Amino acid sequence: MAVTVDPNLLRDIKRYGAFDISACFHCGNCTAVCPLSEEQGSFPRKLIRLGQIGARERILESPEPWLCYYCGECSDTCPRQAEPGEYMAALRRYAIAAHEPTGVAAWMFKSLGAALLVTFAVAIVLGLFLVGLKPGTDAAAYAREWLFKSLVPYPVIHAMGIGIFILAAITVWAGVGAMVRRVLRGTAERPIGRPRFAQVRSAVGQTAAEIALMRRHREEPGGTDAEKPFLARPSVIHRGIMYGFAGLLAATVLDFAFIVLFPLGTTFWPARIIGVASGVVLLYGVAAASLRRLRKQDKNAAHSAFADWWVLGVLGLLGVTGFWLLGVVSFRAGGTLNEVILLVHAALAMEFVLLIAFTKMAHVLYRPLALFVHFLRVSSIE
Repeated sequence: MAVTVDPNLLRDIKRYGAFDISACFHCGNCTAVCPLSEEQGSFPRKLIRLGQIGARERILESPEPWLCYYCGECSDTCPRQAEPGEYMAALRRYAIAAHEPTGVAAWMFKSLGAALLVTFAVAIVLGLFLVGLKPGTDAAAYAREWLFKSLVPYPVIHAMGIGIFILAAITVWAGVGAMVRRVLRGTAERPIGRPRFAQVRSAVGQTAAEIALMRRHREEPGGTDAEKPFLARPSVIHRGIMYGFAGLLAATVLDFAFIVLFPLGTTFWPARIIGVASGVVLLYGVAAASLRRLRKQDKNAAHSAFADWWVLGVLGLLGVTGFWLLGVVSFRAGGTLNEVILLVHAALAMEFVLLIAFTKMAHVLYRPLALFVHFLRVSSIE
């Protein structure tokens, strides 16, 4: 089958990360040392070759970029310092931008100024949107008087807020749909064919287990990461962020259900306990991950893109402001400062979810899909 090549592909991918994969002479060392490499494939060497020859669609059709957890073993042992691990990370950012139809994700990944502009613009619009929804507080009343009567009419802000919600929803569906169409196109070297129900069920089970337990992320016995203290291991830090965020999301849903959906009008205390525990775990993960990147002690933390810091920064602010608000509720405190912090917390939480398809957090959408396709292909050849 003919393959369309793009001679500018590698130059474009380089804008998404720090690497020199053109220095690679395909010794195969990265594949040999990769703990996730399998007998049926040449991961990550195949993706390096596809990037060098400019096979854009072959890269986007492959689930392999999302199977990499960037342990850094390949970069540590590369004799040419081509940074294959960073190349894989750049491929994931490139794939996010390619699947996202508006071009905003590519803009944010390639330009620090664009990323900051989008971040603050969306936060401001969402903040003003929330101010308009809560007119009873002193801070909201002041803001409404100054902003909506003197500067910007509230209907305009309201329309912009609704527009952001709609755009985000459409973008998520479009991005996921684009990835599904690509990886299931059947042009890869190992096509899935028509799987049996048992194969689909097995792939779903393995994907769910991997997402929950992250067994492929575990450090290899005898490796440098396995020798670190338990709480300093990258896999533990990563799971801390994931479990903390998932727990806070579950607590938020429970609170919403018992306060809004049911006529109880009170906080569901198990949700409060889940929220506190999850907040502690999340802040540990964010702090530990930030410290690793600042110290640059490990190969997989030596290069940090703004996309990495964006996720850690927003999650850290959400955790800190969340605990602040917990104290406000527990001690029944009031005041303009607490209202502002509530506004910041709510706007950040909304923005974090709404921009999921435009940021590094898109991996929560694409990695499960890639794992499912991977496990389905493995089962089809067994």
